Amino acid sequence: SPRCHSQWRSTINSNNNPLHHRIKGPNGPKFPLTPVPTKLKMSFDDLSQHNPNDKESEKKDPASSSVSTTAEKKNLNPIVKLWNSLSESVKDDVKITTLSILISILIRVLILEPRYIPSLSMYPTFDIGDQLLVEKVSHFTRPYQRKDVVIFDPPETYRILTGDQQKETLIKRIVAVAGDKVEVKDRHLYVNDVLQVENYINEAPNYTLEPVVVPKGCVLVLGDNRNRSFDSHYWGFLPEENIVGRAIVKYWPVWRAGLVENQ
Repeated sequence: SPRCHSQWRSTINSNNNPLHHRIKGPNGPKFPLTPVPTKLKMSFDDLSQHNPNDKESEKKDPASSSVSTTAEKKNLNPIVKLWNSLSESVKDDVKITTLSILISILIRVLILEPRYIPSLSMYPTFDIGDQLLVEKVSHFTRPYQRKDVVIFDPPETYRILTGDQQKETLIKRIVAVAGDKVEVKDRHLYVNDVLQVENYINEAPNYTLEPVVVPKGCVLVLGDNRNRSFDSHYWGFLPEENIVGRAIVKYWPVWRAGLVENQ
């Protein structure tokens, strides 16, 4: 402090101080004393205010260090660099394309899904290679009805009979719903003892089905190609929860395009 500094100077300049005699000597200065240059002079106030560790503390500041590190990482990210290098028009195109893909995925998963026909079990309504659209939402407001063509996951009985445990979907036509009495006799289908007019089938069935009542939560499905279809007259009722959706439109090939026949 300045006080300590002044006391130290008065002690050195005192004639009774032996250090004073050693510096000055009896006959004058014994050692030459060079004046301190003005540029090197520094008061104790300056010394007290100066901290040589300030720069180090600034360098070691964790907040500034983390910010700079994050900025460096961003600058080093190749995806960010690539995005920043694109023009505004290209960025707009990328955003629109990405949004379109996301919307199409949502539509496919939740609303509409394209399917193709791999067999002749639904001939002549569908031929091999036909492509169609399946909608998945109308059953929330309109229960599945007779003559609806549906896509579904096969029930457990089907898997046991075929030994096929793969995740595949089938397509058939609903001929009876919960509570209906179903019977096939004399090569005709009867529902609730009423003969069904089926203009869409390939040929009349050459098998019989004893009268059964469709339980709650299930439907009974048959292929339009009655004698070439592995359907409910083999493996039983189809749980409604297995139904993926309802076939509504054929769109390929174009000469067969149109609504799915249900009359």
